[in-house]
Amino acid sequence: MTFEKWLIHPGENRVIDVDGVRTLKVGLVGGQVDVIGHDEPGVRVEVHGVTVKDLRIETSGDALEIDHAQLRWDNVLQSFRNFGAGGPKAEISIAVPRDVALTLGVVSASALVAGLQNGARLNTVSGDVIVDGMIGDVSVNAVSGDTQIRGLVGGLSANSVSGDIAASGALRKADVDTVSGATMIDATGEADTISINTVAGAATVRLDPGLPANFAIRSVSGTVMVDGVTHSGGSGVGVNYTGSVGELSGSFVDLRAHSVSGAVTVLRRAEVAPAEAATPVAEARPDAVTTMPPAEQRPDAAAAAPVTDARPDGGAATEEQW
Repeated sequence: MTFEKWLIHPGENRVIDVDGVRTLKVGLVGGQVDVIGHDEPGVRVEVHGVTVKDLRIETSGDALEIDHAQLRWDNVLQSFRNFGAGGPKAEISIAVPRDVALTLGVVSASALVAGLQNGARLNTVSGDVIVDGMIGDVSVNAVSGDTQIRGLVGGLSANSVSGDIAASGALRKADVDTVSGATMIDATGEADTISINTVAGAATVRLDPGLPANFAIRSVSGTVMVDGVTHSGGSGVGVNYTGSVGELSGSFVDLRAHSVSGAVTVLRRAEVAPAEAATPVAEARPDAVTTMPPAEQRPDAAAAAPVTDARPDGGAATEEQW
């Protein structure tokens, strides 16, 4: 792929098709950006709603970059803090091959990332980020923006000041640090390591029923609840809980959490009851007749019985009456 570039001025709309992209970098101050994985080999970029500052799109080798001019990729968050609420905006939709490696940074813009299979690095100041159906490791750095990750198959590394972090899926590993942001980890399957550090944010972890676990949880003034049991610090200051559930051999999760005033809760996903076998109607009725009488003795013997037979008072039934 040769070197190409486009400059989109405020008020302009553009659709750009690019082939041979393996890495994608997106930097957006305000607006909305959607990055969606598809099964086609090429990349399609649709841009509209550009305001204040030109949007620059550039390809070099197998790399595609989309950002507002003069943003620095070596320190994304610091560069983005220079823009206020009235900064440049754009609405961008990007369809990419699923194996593209993504680096994305937003200030106040909202972002949706879905269907990628090569992980992602995500940075946000105050914009909310949603990740759906991701395969691979995800890295998140946030200030006050919330991050929601659904259906992740891989690992998570997240740092946040006041933004909430919520992640669900087959998380092999999760490492989360927050100041006051809440953390929710909903891990399915055989998680390996979960580590949470927070000052004042609440932390909640949900695990599969029956998954062996090794716990090391400490809180200075927050409550600690593990599998429905609240643990206290006794006469000392704070709670320092260590314990285990199940056989710590082969596959089990190491769960470590530390908080100052934030509550820490570990719970289990409810077990799914096996589907009840269909019960024959005759067996379900206490007065059921186990031997079927001859057809001529049954009140429903006629294959197409008159509707009046189904009425308790024997009167003629019409469609309106039913």
